Amino acid sequence: MLKPAFNIQSGDTNTEVTKQYRLLLEVSAHSCSCLLFDVRKMSPECIRFFKFENIKDKPIEELLNEIIEEDEMFKKEISEHFFVYNFEDSSLIPDKFFSVDINKELTELIYGNLEKGIIFSEKIPWWELQNVYRVPTAVHNLLQQKFINAKHWHAYSLLLKSHKMFTIKEGQDLFKIIFYADKIIITVFKKGQLQLIQTFVYYDENDVVFDILNCAKQFDINVEDLPLELSGLIEKHSSLYRELTKYFAHIYFEQIGDTIKITDELNEYPLHYFSSLLKMAVCV
Repeated sequence: MLKPAFNIQSGDTNTEVTKQYRLLLEVSAHSCSCLLFDVRKMSPECIRFFKFENIKDKPIEELLNEIIEEDEMFKKEISEHFFVYNFEDSSLIPDKFFSVDINKELTELIYGNLEKGIIFSEKIPWWELQNVYRVPTAVHNLLQQKFINAKHWHAYSLLLKSHKMFTIKEGQDLFKIIFYADKIIITVFKKGQLQLIQTFVYYDENDVVFDILNCAKQFDINVEDLPLELSGLIEKHSSLYRELTKYFAHIYFEQIGDTIKITDELNEYPLHYFSSLLKMAVCV
């Protein structure tokens, strides 16, 4: 069985009343996050995070199938299942320019046609935007087979939705950056207006700094006063964080807020590791 890099389990999971739980599965090309969320308590009961990058001999769908078949979390009779696709082939289209007829042509024009997949589109709540994105066919077919009544979203859509739900003060310049093992998602706001949400692959801290500075330059944003909100897999005492402090004076970690109740087990970890995942579980 594939061993999780993180395995956080609450000690008081109610195995009898499973209808109060929401199961969220976030899937990317190199990782998978599983969250069992208690909707009544508004609290996470279980979080598991699996890394795929060191397993080269199996496709994603086989790894996902192993996790689903062998993990007890997926054997519970839970009423709500959601999966979140965190794949890079995504385009945000203003409502007034959107047409289902151009989804395939638009995606292949921007991202090419070598990678075959299923193309979806979804309205992003509270934004005048449609998200057009591509998902590997085998991955979607597997999840549809395992969870017949499940609903799916793209990560960008839920990140933007959660920004509206959890951000107290809008109208300012802001970069929100989520760190994964080998990539970052940068969301750029200029005076509160969305400018960009995009995935960038990185190899070291220099790549991260370059991507952020380049985004600021492209949108004519002054970095001296620019706040960076960080979340995901980044440590405050890491070389990556220290490198960021050389260029940005206003850096803070994403907060979860009072809406979500944190368990003692989760408090043993930096909460920004899971802040975006927990907020997405509320937003679905």
